Amino acid sequence: MIINQNITTTGECWSEKFGIPCCKEALMPLRTTYDGGWSQENGEWCGLGESLRPIDDIPPPATPVYKLKDMVDPAADCDISDVIHGDSLGQEAPFRFGVGLYGNDLAMSTITSEKMRKVIKYQFNSMTYTNLMNPSAILDQQASIDNIMNGNEDPILNFSNIVDGLDFAYKNGLNIRGHALVWHTQVPEWFFRDGYYSNTEFVSRDVMEYRLDSYIRKFLGFVQFNYPGTVDVWDVVNEAIEITDGQYDETTGWYTRTANNKTPNPWYEIFGPDYVAIAFRIARKYALPNVKLIYNDHNTFQIQPHDKTQAIIDLANILQQENLIDGIGMQSYIGVTWPNLDDYFNGLERLITSTGLEIQITELTITPPIGDNWLGAQAEQYYEYFNRLLSYIKNGYNISSVTVYGLQDGYRFYTKDSTKTRLLDHDLKKKPNFNAIINVLKNYNEAVASDNIIEISEIKEEEENKKIKEKEKEKEKIIDNDDEEKGEKEVKKVNEKEDKINVHTDINNDSEDENNSESEDGSESENDSDMKMAVKVKMIVKKKKIKVKRKLNQIKSQIKNQNQLRVNKIKKTSIIKKRRVKMKK
Repeated sequence: MIINQNITTTGECWSEKFGIPCCKEALMPLRTTYDGGWSQENGEWCGLGESLRPIDDIPPPATPVYKLKDMVDPAADCDISDVIHGDSLGQEAPFRFGVGLYGNDLAMSTITSEKMRKVIKYQFNSMTYTNLMNPSAILDQQASIDNIMNGNEDPILNFSNIVDGLDFAYKNGLNIRGHALVWHTQVPEWFFRDGYYSNTEFVSRDVMEYRLDSYIRKFLGFVQFNYPGTVDVWDVVNEAIEITDGQYDETTGWYTRTANNKTPNPWYEIFGPDYVAIAFRIARKYALPNVKLIYNDHNTFQIQPHDKTQAIIDLANILQQENLIDGIGMQSYIGVTWPNLDDYFNGLERLITSTGLEIQITELTITPPIGDNWLGAQAEQYYEYFNRLLSYIKNGYNISSVTVYGLQDGYRFYTKDSTKTRLLDHDLKKKPNFNAIINVLKNYNEAVASDNIIEISEIKEEEENKKIKEKEKEKEKIIDNDDEEKGEKEVKKVNEKEDKINVHTDINNDSEDENNSESEDGSESENDSDMKMAVKVKMIVKKKKIKVKRKLNQIKSQIKNQNQLRVNKIKKTSIIKKRRVKMKK
């Protein structure tokens, strides 16, 4: 009896809890993680064998979410009817279109506003917590101290700030970019110190690696068990490269950050440059196979005072040797004069062509110029940016998502916010830059649709031409066969005549030999006459053969010329049609 090892002892497929089916035919694992072995069928991941996760390490269930009616909504008086009807960025875009969720705690989180939720649900299909998924918002110091006092080195994580957003995304089919697991800022220093206290010595490399492993295991396990498929991208390491002199390790070949504004990088202090690879190894160990692991950084286009783009390429190539990385995140903070878009997109092009990895635009923020017409100028900035970005996508560059970093200018949860870079204003009304993006997306979609129509038309035309050519070839074969058959008959007739003449000549020759002794003078005269006649007939037959062959060749040549004229006419018609299409464009 063959036992399906993909079914647990309870008769259930173990990987279905993650939204991934068990394999039906695949036997060899393509990847093995903490939860089990994985393979692919029809290009999709599937679970192999039985779950490898220890039965005593099941992540805790999600904590209850807050009731929106109990939360204060600073956008309650906003009229959002226009922004939740009509054009949608997420629906128009050929990539995942996301938005950053601001707020330093749950009380100020975008997701606690009912009005903002409705806008996000209609306009976007992805979200990124700008702060609340960083270690400083997840790690619980006192609970970690208590845990270590009980003999357990594992840090304690508190997900109360993000469960509302996770629940909202999961129930509404939105995705979340996990941001970020390892960063030199927004990570508490006590996480690196003995006993989790703020004033003790740094722990050893081995202890810190255990803590990081535990942190990532618990974080990924919690979201993958409770909200399967929701957090399907992680910024594993953020901003590990620094090209400011005096703040990087020049021995690594990729300008490993040693400090930030002269404040030491705690990850580098303990692990040295290995901290990036260590973090990615741990993340790959615990991430489901359909979760993408990203290296995220700012100024990814910068080449002065050192080539940061090349440093990112070199780091990515190192990580690719162990299959640890799936993409590169370009934060994309763009000012009025710096960077210019030529430099920016040169950097994007280099990253894709040199690594083969996908690109995600993770924190898009375009600063408008100062002046009375800043809204119009900003719309032009966004229009040009997205127009150029889409040209790369049209040419096959793998740009899988764009996230604008924030929902509205003058964020209503903050008492003071002078930001003017977002797509909606203080009242959640569409700004000109919103409309500019929509226009670019629509133009792109129309162009793609038109190209598809032309391509389909050209394919059909090519198929018709092919059929015509095949028919002409068939006709040519028929004509050739008919002519050859007629020619062969003519030649056959001539050959028969020639054979008769040859036979007659042979008979005359024999008669000449027999009668030679009887009448030598008379036979000479008659035989000469017959010989001349035979030679004459042979010449006539030979000329007839030549004439028949010439006629055959003429017929073949005429057919060939007629076919070529038809082909030329078809080609000319096709060229004219293409020119007309271009003129219409």
